[in-house]
Amino acid sequence: MPRSQPPAPEPESHPPPTDRSPRQPEKRIGPFAGGVGVAVWLNQAESSDGGTRTFRSVSLAPRRYFDKQSNQWKDAPSYNPTDLPALIFALQEAQTFCFTTPLPNGELEDPDQPPY
Repeated sequence: MPRSQPPAPEPESHPPPTDRSPRQPEKRIGPFAGGVGVAVWLNQAESSDGGTRTFRSVSLAPRRYFDKQSNQWKDAPSYNPTDLPALIFALQEAQTFCFTTPLPNGELEDPDQPPY
């Protein structure tokens, strides 16, 4: 008997739009099998001298799985060993992007400088 495939994941529901559009990552790497991937975000924070400092952060997308009991797609709180090659690749690509792509102010990210 052929195995039935779970339905495709439904798009995430978002709150109604406000006067600001939702923030989008500067770069996405993935998604790969299971939904894992990496996003690079551009951030701004007030520095101790009162100016604004621009920096990047990186987030990992969770592994997705289909829960047959609830008939819904869910995020897993952990990764499988088979997810590691894709995560390592994505993190290396994110690191290369962060350290070779200038910030909007024209500066390169300093790996030794904390973002605060």
